[in-house]
Amino acid sequence: MAVEEDAKQEFAPQKKKGPSEDDKRRKKITPGSLMKALMRPGGSDSTPSDGDQVIYHCTIRTLDGVVVESTRSEYGGKGTPIRQVLGKSKMILGLLDGLPTMLKGEVAMVNLPC
Repeated sequence: MAVEEDAKQEFAPQKKKGPSEDDKRRKKITPGSLMKALMRPGGSDSTPSDGDQVIYHCTIRTLDGVVVESTRSEYGGKGTPIRQVLGKSKMILGLLDGLPTMLKGEVAMVNLPC
């Protein structure tokens, strides 16, 4: 009996793993459409990689400059930065591509496609 069960498990069709949700969404951002302007250089030589904790402030504006959402208190936010694990936490797709290019302490403006 045990031999027959093992044989059934070996020949059972296995599900193919499809692309993850992040991979599906990442493909929607056209290469070259993410723009980054350096406002203040960072004081480090290393950039974050997947699995590193990143702590950042974020202000989201429309093309007209109207603040939609912010973590900064001067723009109506709570004043506390966002803490996330790069590649593991859910985050705005453009930030998923933009944050790994930044150095510790760097201030940058990232223009994301709509």
